[in-house]
Amino acid sequence: MLSPSTWPGWFRGALLVAAFFALFLPHVGWLATLALVVAALISFRASAALRQGDELLRAELFEVPVGEPVSTIEVAVDHPFEVYATDYHQEGILAVVEARTALAEPDEPLFASLELEPNNPFDTNAVRVELLLYYGSQKVGYLPPGLSRDWAAQLRPHILEAQQVIVPATILGSGSKGDPWRVRLG
Repeated sequence: MLSPSTWPGWFRGALLVAAFFALFLPHVGWLATLALVVAALISFRASAALRQGDELLRAELFEVPVGEPVSTIEVAVDHPFEVYATDYHQEGILAVVEARTALAEPDEPLFASLELEPNNPFDTNAVRVELLLYYGSQKVGYLPPGLSRDWAAQLRPHILEAQQVIVPATILGSGSKGDPWRVRLG
């Protein structure tokens, strides 16, 4: 989806140039100029908020509250499934495996946090998966694209209530080239 915040700079410049030349159109020039200038200003303001971390406008744009969760809720997974794109996050999974081994607690239950990622350039319903540790978390991938829309809809009410959503997770594989790390939820 191409929104004003993602318009390229050359397009915004073209809007302003068109606004200047629209002044010379008979009868409707001032109206066309006003519309083009307003579109360019909205685009500049939206992209500035995304780039500079303007948290209030960013929250308004994405309709997601800004800040840390207040409470944690565990959500049941009816049908276990594997996390998507773990090939790109092998280091994060390895860090979790090493931390659990170093703490001598490899049999402790493992949980993953599900986070909405509305500014993901590939999928506005993307749901990021992070394995939780005592001292933080490690990003390990995303929910599969076929499941992300339903899960995003299920997560939104919890996130609006400032709740962190967690699900049980299992690390699979050995970390070798033939058997890379994978993460199963549920």
